[in-house]
Amino acid sequence: MYKNGKYFSMILSEKIEIILFDADDTLWANNIYYLKAIDEFINLITAAGFQRDMVENTFDELEIKVVKERGYGSQNFVFILESLFAEFSGKSKKLIDRANLEKIITQFNLHPIQPPVLFAGVIETLEYLSKKYRLYLLTKGDYTEQQGKIQRAGVLPYFTDYFIPDEKDDTTYKNLLKEMKWKAESTCMVGNSPKSDINPALRNGMYAVFIPYKETWKLDKEPVQSIDGRLVILENFSDLKKIF
Repeated sequence: MYKNGKYFSMILSEKIEIILFDADDTLWANNIYYLKAIDEFINLITAAGFQRDMVENTFDELEIKVVKERGYGSQNFVFILESLFAEFSGKSKKLIDRANLEKIITQFNLHPIQPPVLFAGVIETLEYLSKKYRLYLLTKGDYTEQQGKIQRAGVLPYFTDYFIPDEKDDTTYKNLLKEMKWKAESTCMVGNSPKSDINPALRNGMYAVFIPYKETWKLDKEPVQSIDGRLVILENFSDLKKIF
């Protein structure tokens, strides 16, 4: 059920004071809404005669470019859909009905304004942990959008504070440790993304709990680094109660 759990639990009981949590796809589902919209969009474009592989590759290339230049968030995702629709419509010999694009975007735009769907055991686990540790949220992206999701999720009572940087990388963790005057060896990061949550935390001397999610965004994927026994891998969020 969990790797290195027994050893890690012994360390945690002696050292950890601060636990940082990722939000999207750690506390609640998020990427599934993007994947659904992408699949529907690609189906719309391929119905006009374009090859699926080509459409997927074009989407991936633009997504990387847009994230780098404009950042994360729903608005930038919609910008990608709009841009690609214009591009493929200009190349297509068939009319691609814009009304179908509008349906995809309208449905997608519902998720950022609705309460997030929490994973099983999140509230109970946070309540348990908040009685023993100081808990903080660390989630990247558009500040207003992420803040809204945090507020609507009903998890704020369990957290001391939250941070919403534009990016989560080595520098983010280094600066946060310095600004908050936290000791890396007393701080643990919990998340689903090796690239944004786990590896940069480990490289900054922190502990980390990796909870893999099958629908993790592909741009957040990379091999997990296990450094000096400071990493544990769990199957479910509620398993945190077994190691803390």
